[in-house]
Amino acid sequence: MTDVRECGCVTVDADIRACYCQLEPLVQAVGRRYALQVLNVIAARERTRFVEIQSQLGGMSSSTLAARLRELEEVRLISRETAGSDPPATEYVLTAQGRALRDSLRRLFREGNPFAT
Repeated sequence: MTDVRECGCVTVDADIRACYCQLEPLVQAVGRRYALQVLNVIAARERTRFVEIQSQLGGMSSSTLAARLRELEEVRLISRETAGSDPPATEYVLTAQGRALRDSLRRLFREGNPFAT
């Protein structure tokens, strides 16, 4: 039996009580080109600067990297912090949500790639 919720979500399974509308911005941000690679570079270094991320990812333009960082920050997977040096340096770190997403993805692929054909 299908059920349409106020938000527009359609549920097929009555046991699924969660609404996934709120996940749409997250899924869109993570699905963008280079987004997972950016998360991976930040996670591997714990704290990293823009130029370090760009260096690790090779051919990514500054504008693309800036857009990905902004999108990942908007969905709270990373945060931007300013270190107090002179001049101040901006560093990127994973948030708790970013670490949880990365850990979930690592577990999924550690068990074998379920999407391989």
